[in-house]
Amino acid sequence: MRLLNLIFLLLPVLASEVSFAQASEAKLFDKADISKSITVYPNPAVDFVNIRFAVLNARQAKLTLYNILGNEVQAETEVIDDHEVRVRVKELSTGYYLIAVRDEQTQFKGTYKFLKR
Repeated sequence: MRLLNLIFLLLPVLASEVSFAQASEAKLFDKADISKSITVYPNPAVDFVNIRFAVLNARQAKLTLYNILGNEVQAETEVIDDHEVRVRVKELSTGYYLIAVRDEQTQFKGTYKFLKR
């Protein structure tokens, strides 16, 4: 009887651990989906680079532009709609650049490479 009572006492604790593990796995899976849903185009770029977010809200995402050496570069950004941002790269030197995307709400962080001609 004591064993049965112990099982009934521990059952909710064990169930919560399992659901927590499943929630963590689901969160990681969602971040992978978010990463795949972001498109940087045109690549290579001449005047502008567009960043299209299928899942994230463009107004809440924070963009940081870096040159290939890792130095932060300032560029003018414009929110086109809820799911797209345009970055002006016309004044940048020719070469590879990285766009770091962060979203505080989903805790997403991703980096995308493009070539400026």
